[in-house]
Amino acid sequence: MKRTSLKRLALGGVAGPILFTVIMLLCANLRSDYSHTHHFVSELGATGTSNADLMNWAGFIPAGVMIVLFGGSLTQLLPKSFLGRTGSVLILIFGIGMVVVGSFSCDPGCPREGSLENNLHDQISGPAFMCAIIGILILGISFRRLHFWREFWLYSVVSALVSVGLLLGLISSIESHTYTGLWQRLLLLTIFLWLTMVGLKLFKSVGDTEVDNHI
Repeated sequence: MKRTSLKRLALGGVAGPILFTVIMLLCANLRSDYSHTHHFVSELGATGTSNADLMNWAGFIPAGVMIVLFGGSLTQLLPKSFLGRTGSVLILIFGIGMVVVGSFSCDPGCPREGSLENNLHDQISGPAFMCAIIGILILGISFRRLHFWREFWLYSVVSALVSVGLLLGLISSIESHTYTGLWQRLLLLTIFLWLTMVGLKLFKSVGDTEVDNHI
């Protein structure tokens, strides 16, 4: 694939998070009983709930596809190295995880145990978040050795560490459902902001500035 085409795919890191956020806010606004503070985002797409198809088929799945395309562009446009390739693939897997999570909805309330579809949704969500966090950390480490990307290395590492803390907060709140939604949204915000910033940087790097090939 030509670099100009890959450059466009890099914007999936921008468009995916924006689309997901817009659809999430729209679906939440359509449900008077929904709380951004205490409810999982996935509850908007729970099986049998109102507007579930909108959240899954216009939110999770297309946003995940866009992030997959972004991850693919990372694998091709970043200088070739083990760390860079590994981190990029983990970001791509995070996008696949979003697609799968949107395809297998949780039960209403997203319980820890439920239907087969609910259990698949639950078992995929955690590893998908971990792929994103580890991918960001690994890419941050690789950025330190690249002149064009060096300004992003510390931001990436800090984003990964903050994400770990937010994920732990999310896990600790699951039993009580106290601020569960808030923890999850802060985690998504941290990951999505990184995707957006790196997507824009990657888009700018092709054609305008030659990406540093120093490994």
